[in-house]
Amino acid sequence: MKTVETTLTQEIEEILQGQTLVFCHTYSKSLGKVISTALSWVFAIDSKTVRFAVDWKSKIVEAVQDQSEITLCFVGGESVYSLSGPSKVRVEKTNDMTLKMAIIEIEVEDFRDITFYGAQITQQPKFIKTYKESLIKKLDNEVKEAVFNL
Repeated sequence: MKTVETTLTQEIEEILQGQTLVFCHTYSKSLGKVISTALSWVFAIDSKTVRFAVDWKSKIVEAVQDQSEITLCFVGGESVYSLSGPSKVRVEKTNDMTLKMAIIEIEVEDFRDITFYGAQITQQPKFIKTYKESLIKKLDNEVKEAVFNL
């Protein structure tokens, strides 16, 4: 059985700096089911705190306000990881950014390697942002600044 940790490792903190494909899962009381979304703006603030930005109109925001438990899953190194814990909406709507975002914070309570037995990840998932290069840099910088300056 794999170990359950309550803090992130330094390696994982470095992986979660806004450019990793991360899947977010939480329960929506209004929809009556688990909802998921893919994120890239996910940042480890320290070994116990992760923040991410999502469109302020996302169902994820409503779900977090109703039921705080949330799980993030991502590939890092040669494994697949899951981190879970209570979350809260730190900013409901950023008004001074190009995109209006909500910023959600998770307190890491459960961090584990969830790779199935006998597996090793041999390639990291890759993605590209398909809007203008100048806008990519602007949005990435705005979100990073908003997430870290709470």
